[in-house]
Amino acid sequence: MGVRGLTSYIAQRAEIYLKPYELHNTSLVIDGDNLACNLYKDVTGSYSAFGGDYDDFYRAVLQFFRVLAECEIRAYVLMDGGYEERKLRTVGKRLRGKIAVIKKINPCDSITLFPLHLKEVFVDAVRDCGVPVMRCVFEADDELAALARKLNCPVLSYDSDFYIHNVKYIPLITLTVRVLTKRQKEQPRDRSLRRHEVKHVAKRTKANKILSAITTPTPTANGTAKSVKSFKTYKYLDCCIYRVEHLCGRGTLSAEKLPLFAALLGNDYIARSAFSNFFAVGMGKAGRSRKLKKQQRRIRIILQWLRDQTAESALEKVLSRLKKSQRDSLVSQVQAAISGYSNELCHAYDFFDRHYDNAFPYFEPASEPEDDDGEEDAADLTEGSSEEQEEEEEQQQRDDKDGESQQKEDNANDDDDDEEEDEEEQSFDDTIEDKTLLFPQWFLDKLYPATLPRYFVDLMHLRKYINNPQIEHFPYHDANALALPILNYIFALLHHVEGKTETERQVDAQGQPVPIEFTYLTRALRVTNVRYYRQLIEKAPAHPFVPSQPDAVHLRAVFEAFVPHTNVTQLFEQLELLPSDLQLYFLAIVYWLHRSEHCDMLHLHALLICLVVLRTVDVTIPAERDPKDFQQRFGKILKQERAKRDSEAAEGVKRDIKPALLALPVPERMAHVPKSDCFLVQEKLLPHFHMQEIFKKKYDSYSTIVLHSFAEFQSVVYQLNGLNALLDQPLSSPHMNRLYCGAFIYNLYDLLRNRIDVRYHVEHFLLADSRLMFDFYCYLFDWCAPFVPSWKLHSEVDQAAVKAAEKKRLKKQRQAARKAAAAVDPADPNEEMLNKTDNDDDEFFDLNNKFCGLKV
Repeated sequence: MGVRGLTSYIAQRAEIYLKPYELHNTSLVIDGDNLACNLYKDVTGSYSAFGGDYDDFYRAVLQFFRVLAECEIRAYVLMDGGYEERKLRTVGKRLRGKIAVIKKINPCDSITLFPLHLKEVFVDAVRDCGVPVMRCVFEADDELAALARKLNCPVLSYDSDFYIHNVKYIPLITLTVRVLTKRQKEQPRDRSLRRHEVKHVAKRTKANKILSAITTPTPTANGTAKSVKSFKTYKYLDCCIYRVEHLCGRGTLSAEKLPLFAALLGNDYIARSAFSNFFAVGMGKAGRSRKLKKQQRRIRIILQWLRDQTAESALEKVLSRLKKSQRDSLVSQVQAAISGYSNELCHAYDFFDRHYDNAFPYFEPASEPEDDDGEEDAADLTEGSSEEQEEEEEQQQRDDKDGESQQKEDNANDDDDDEEEDEEEQSFDDTIEDKTLLFPQWFLDKLYPATLPRYFVDLMHLRKYINNPQIEHFPYHDANALALPILNYIFALLHHVEGKTETERQVDAQGQPVPIEFTYLTRALRVTNVRYYRQLIEKAPAHPFVPSQPDAVHLRAVFEAFVPHTNVTQLFEQLELLPSDLQLYFLAIVYWLHRSEHCDMLHLHALLICLVVLRTVDVTIPAERDPKDFQQRFGKILKQERAKRDSEAAEGVKRDIKPALLALPVPERMAHVPKSDCFLVQEKLLPHFHMQEIFKKKYDSYSTIVLHSFAEFQSVVYQLNGLNALLDQPLSSPHMNRLYCGAFIYNLYDLLRNRIDVRYHVEHFLLADSRLMFDFYCYLFDWCAPFVPSWKLHSEVDQAAVKAAEKKRLKKQRQAARKAAAAVDPADPNEEMLNKTDNDDDEFFDLNNKFCGLKV
C-alpha cells in the first residue's frame, strides 16, 4: 500500500531510526512481490524492453536464497493475492501510467517494465531452493506482520507500511547481499549507524538501487585460514533494522497514533487531498524550505502535532474537518490498521506447519520492546523546526500572500487528481476481519500453494480481470485478447462448480437465466487510456468441474471450441512424444499459430532455437552472459576444442552421433550433449543475448510489431498455465526460465528475417557445432508442422524467395533510374558555362574558388 514520503524521511534520518544488524541463524519473513520486482529491476535493466529475460532473473533469485542459506537463515516467502475493491481506482491510475510508458518505449531508457511471467518464474525459483512459499488472499502486508510476530523474526521488504507495523523490519535497501564472516564472541553491542553508513542508505534510497551485487564467499588464502581455524566463526549479512519504538520514542508518538499518522500522509486507499481542509485550518501551513520537500515538511509537522494529542482527540479533530462521506472510510481504515497492528490471526503459520517438514527450526520467544528514550528523535524534530522557522521568518512578510495562494493552488491540484478517490465508500469486505471467509475452502486449498496466479482472486471475488499490458504495438488490440477465450473458460469453471448452490444462475423477470459476466479492464486502442469491457458467459463448460477431482478433458475442450481447424485428437496423441515439461508449452504454440494474425514461421523458428539453447546449454555448462567473462573463464577450453575439430576436419574425419545415442529417441539424446558442443555453440550465440548496438544510435529500428506477436504468445502460455493449475496440473507447468529469453528471441528473429532457407542457416551457422542440438531443433519443428495452418507453413520458403527477388528488382529499378537521369542531365552542371567562356587563354578555371576569375 505504501505511506507517501515516509521512506525518504526515514532514509534522511537513518542514524536516528535505523540500527546496524547482523542477519544470521534466524527466521526471515520475505515480501515476495517486493523482492521479485526489485531483483528483476537490478538484474535486467533496459533488457525489459524485449519482453523479459527470465533466465537471468531466475538465476539471480537462486543466488539470493543460496546466500541466505549460507548464513543459516530460514526464509518464508509470502506472495500478494488479488486486489481489494477499494484499491481499484488506484490500480486504474497506475495502469494508465504504465500504458503511457509502453507507448513511448525506448530500449535505451533505464525504465524497467515487469514482464508477464515475472511472479511465476520467481515462485519456481523459490520452490527450487526449497523455501516455503504461500500466496495470500489479498495484499500480504498484514499476513507478513502476523507471521513475523508469531516467529519473533524480522520482515524483509521495501514497503513503508512496515514502518508503522509492530514488527522488526529490515528495509531491502539496507541489505548487503554479501556473506561476511566474523569470529564468535560476546553479543555485539548496540550502536548507531556511522556517518558513511548513513550516507550509503540515503544514496541507495535516492538511486532506487536495491541489490547491486549478490556475492558468495570466496575461499581465503592458506595463511588467513590457519589463523581463523582456532576460533569459531559465523557467517552473516550486514543490514539495518527498524523497530517501531525508533519512530515512537519516549513521549514522542504512541503506537495507537501510528494508523492515523499513516492515513494523514496519504496512501492507496485514501487520498491526501481529503485532508486539505485539516492541513489548512487545523495545522496551519507546511511552511517553506529550500532543504526539504513539502511532503517531508508535512511529516515533521504531523509528528509535532501528534505529540501533544491523544489518539482519541487527534482522530476527533481530523474527522471534524473531513466531508461526511469520507469520515466512515477514515474510521474504518484506522480501525483496520489498529487490528492489523496487533492481529494474531495467521493463516501462513498454519499452512507452513501443515505442508513443510520442520517448518520452524528457529522459534524465538517474544523479545521485550526496546527502551528508546527518544531524545534524539525529539531533538531532530526541534532542530528541524528551528531550521524551518529561521528560513520562514526571513520570507514570511514578503511571501505570506504568495504562500497562501500557492497552498490553495496545490490543494486544488490535489483535488483534481484524486477527485474520484475521495468518493470511495466503505465496502462490505471491510467489515469482515478474516478475508478468507469470502472464498470457498476448495479455492483456498488451490490458492495457498501459489500455483494459481493472483488474478484468480479477482475473478472469484470482484468478477474482474485487470490486464497487465506488455511490450505491444498500440495500433493492434491488446496481446491478451488472443487468449481471452481461455480466460472466459476459466471464469466459467470458477462459477460452475459441480454441486455448489452458490454458483446457481439468477433468473430475470421473464424467467430466463441471466448470463454470468465479468469485467475486463485493459488498454484502449491507440490512445493512452483504459477501457472496461463486459465479458458475458452464455454457455456453461462442456464438462462438469469438480474441484477435488478435476478432469483434464477441459484442456481438450478449449482446443475443440477455439481451435476448430486443427485435429485435436491427433494433437493430444502426438503430445505424448514430447518431453513432459514441453507439452503445455507446445499446446500454447499450436493455439497461438492458429489464432494470431501477426505471427509467422520466423517467430516459431526463434522460439524453438531459444528453447533448445536455454534448455540444453544453461543446464550443461555454467551460465555466463558476458562475452569477456565467458572468454576469460572458458577461453582455453574453447581454443583447445576448436583446434581439435579443425585438425579432424583437415584429416577428413567426420564427427557424427554415436550409435548408442542413435538408438534413443531424439528428446532423450539431449541429456548426452557434450560440454564441448555447448561451449562452442554458446560462444557463437552469446552476442545475441544482448541488445543490438544499433538501438543505441538509432532506436527506430526497434520494432514493437515483432514484439507484439511474442507478447501474444506469452499471454497464451499465461492463461493456459492458469487453466492447467486450476485442474491440478495434469500437464507439467512450463518453466519459462528454460524456455524464453526476450532479447535473445528478438535478435534471432531479426537475424533470420532475411534468410531464404532458415533451416540451412541454423544448421551451418547457429548450431553448426552440435549435431544433437540441431536434430532436436528439427524434431520440434517437424512436430509443429502438421498443426501449422497451411497458409503459414507452405509459404515460408516462397515468401523468403519473393522477398529476395523483390529486393533485387527494386535495386535494379533504382539503378536504371539513376542511369536515365544521368543520360538526360549532363554529368557536370557547369559544363555549359565552361564551353561558353570568353577567356580561352586561361589554362585553368577553378569553380570552387570564388576569387579565381579576378584578374590581377
